[in-house]
Amino acid sequence: MLVEFSVQNFRSIHQRQTLSLVASKDKTLLGSNTISTNVSAVPRLLPSVGLYGANGSGKTTLLNALSYFQWLVRTSFSRSPEDSTLLVPFAFQDNPNETLGELEVTLLIDGVRYQYGFRLDSQRIHEEWLLAYKTQKGQAWFERKYNPATDKDEYQFSDKLQGAKKIWQESTRSNALFLSTAIQFNSEMLRPVYDWIANKMLSLINFGVGPIGSTWTAARLVDPVAREQILSFLRKSDIQVHDIKQADNNRLYFQHRVGGREQFFDLETESLGTQKLFSLAGPVLQILDLGMVLVIDEMENSMHPLLVQRLLELFHDPAVNKKGAQLVFSTHNTLLLDQSMFRRDQIWMVEKDANEATKLVPLTEFKVRKDLSLEKAYLQGRFGAIPILTAAEP
Repeated sequence: MLVEFSVQNFRSIHQRQTLSLVASKDKTLLGSNTISTNVSAVPRLLPSVGLYGANGSGKTTLLNALSYFQWLVRTSFSRSPEDSTLLVPFAFQDNPNETLGELEVTLLIDGVRYQYGFRLDSQRIHEEWLLAYKTQKGQAWFERKYNPATDKDEYQFSDKLQGAKKIWQESTRSNALFLSTAIQFNSEMLRPVYDWIANKMLSLINFGVGPIGSTWTAARLVDPVAREQILSFLRKSDIQVHDIKQADNNRLYFQHRVGGREQFFDLETESLGTQKLFSLAGPVLQILDLGMVLVIDEMENSMHPLLVQRLLELFHDPAVNKKGAQLVFSTHNTLLLDQSMFRRDQIWMVEKDANEATKLVPLTEFKVRKDLSLEKAYLQGRFGAIPILTAAEP
């Protein structure tokens, strides 16, 4: 499970910002909106967190940073030695030489807490580290640091890390991650961390009605159990579809029944909301089934607020979310700012400071009464993270 994600010097993010999914000690909605881990250091985690903020505040940047982190872990080994890391640092630096970005995740995998991250510029990796907490005390399995005097990377390894460390080190290029390289040479101890980052997270940035989700969902229709789950998901969202047929040309047709009559409609002729729900159905159901993390930018696009609420309820329902799946999303939907639906630690405000740098602030840093209307307070600007509007010039 995702515990924390931190990022520094990445696009509009300057100073280190941390998104935490660690549940506070608040007992509100404890049974539905928190997940027990049986790990004393992080006893409960959150199944969802939502980001609120004005357009251009940096919500998408934060989610893009998480997606970039995953992409680099997945691909750095296979890329050319001359390839850029594609890092874009914060533009308004006091010191133009401050080009190093930093990204780090804390994960909980099979009861073990891992802390993995790296620092880099557009050309090379400057630092990389992995700590494992099998007990309260962490073990630094490896640390890598670039020495500009020798133009080489220097490594320190723990005796706890087993495998051909020398071969992995010598095979790691300057613009590649040691973690990604070691996996190519069959490191079994590092595989859980790599597999989680590479395969346990799905990022749908700027996700509208498109081929990614619909293709994913369509592929699952061949499984009778998955088909019924998808149809049930649509029906419970008030989309009255009796069945879905797939033609030889792979086009999808939704079967509707009214008064004993039936009619098939091409998916593309269905409403945008239906198309969006269908596109989400496959990924969401698989993520819940496998205990993955779903990252969605502007989740409410083409969807009624009540349907967005229905989607959240799936992640908040322990009977459905049995494996600790998590949802990280950005939204402008203020109807979700409801203390009967969300705990305060699930809501984060994103805004830019006077230097155009993105800041991330949890709602727990504000004094909020249990009976306060969060929606009204947010729109009044009590939490920041809203557009600053000025009167139009005559």
